[in-house]
Amino acid sequence: MNELRKYVDHLFRKYKNHRGVSDLKDEILGNLEAKVSHLMAEGLNEREAIAKAKNSITKIDDLIDDNIPVWINQFRFKAFQITYIYILIAWIVTIPFSLLSMGLLLNYSLFFVCLVLGIFYLLLAKNVKRNEKKIAELNLAAFTRAKKITWLLWLLFIIVIWGYLSAILFGSNIWFSRPVHIDGPYQFGILIARYALPFISIVIPLIVTTSMKMIKHFEVRDFHE
Repeated sequence: MNELRKYVDHLFRKYKNHRGVSDLKDEILGNLEAKVSHLMAEGLNEREAIAKAKNSITKIDDLIDDNIPVWINQFRFKAFQITYIYILIAWIVTIPFSLLSMGLLLNYSLFFVCLVLGIFYLLLAKNVKRNEKKIAELNLAAFTRAKKITWLLWLLFIIVIWGYLSAILFGSNIWFSRPVHIDGPYQFGILIARYALPFISIVIPLIVTTSMKMIKHFEVRDFHE
């Protein structure tokens, strides 16, 4: 019954490399084949029996165990490296924004954070070497939810900040129907910088997203409870 096998493969298309999927696929395929045989014995033709069997199982997400065993210290160290790199990039990007008082404050703050993270990096590197084989389970579904929530909060933050800036800078012009005047390229550059500066915060959802992608790289393939 190649059609049933193709259908089961389609159901598991998102979980090809997931732990325990092979056995679960065989179990579901066996159940579908048994159901088809039972329906055909009741008088249905093969096509009708296959269609009815396929309709009995339309998704398998609830059957997948989202807890993945990982080399936890190696994963934490890699996630810390990712965080450090993104913060470092954010600090470099904010250097041109030092023309603004807020940009200067953010630049100094990120520089201080980079120094602190650099110290922690050295300490973590020693700890990882001593306990690199420690295993713990991470919930992939929880990371997925965290990623979605982080991106939504970041988008809401950008919308609120842009709305606030627009109200402060152009509120009176809009209210009194006055044209907006920008005196030269310098003022235009300052205006663009004010709107662009909040985008530095994109490093936060990027850190969460990249860290989530790294979970699979540190999965313990031969883990048995």
